[in-house]
Amino acid sequence: MKAYSAWNEYTGFATVVFAETAGKAKAILISTDCFDGFEFTEIRPYRVPELDKEYRGHSEMDWCDDQDRIALVKQGWHCGDDAFRPDECVACPAGKWCERRSEADAEN
Repeated sequence: MKAYSAWNEYTGFATVVFAETAGKAKAILISTDCFDGFEFTEIRPYRVPELDKEYRGHSEMDWCDDQDRIALVKQGWHCGDDAFRPDECVACPAGKWCERRSEADAEN
């Protein structure tokens, strides 16, 4: 399975799905919360080969899953502005790889 990501320019959220082709990735993406209300032709998936190895039988990576979050953060993902709480970084399983946490720690 190949990893594909797509970004919702209206909400600023993105997600990663696993599929055999970009077209199949779009079919999965259109059913995700991230792309609710989108048309098939409005979704632009791109390959993220670095995440191929993270496929564990699920069609979409889950930010709430520790293993998925660590993999995503290692690729530069982080909490969005509305969800970022520096005081909660201590309990985050991906905290030691998070650039945003490092920046917050440096400011304090």
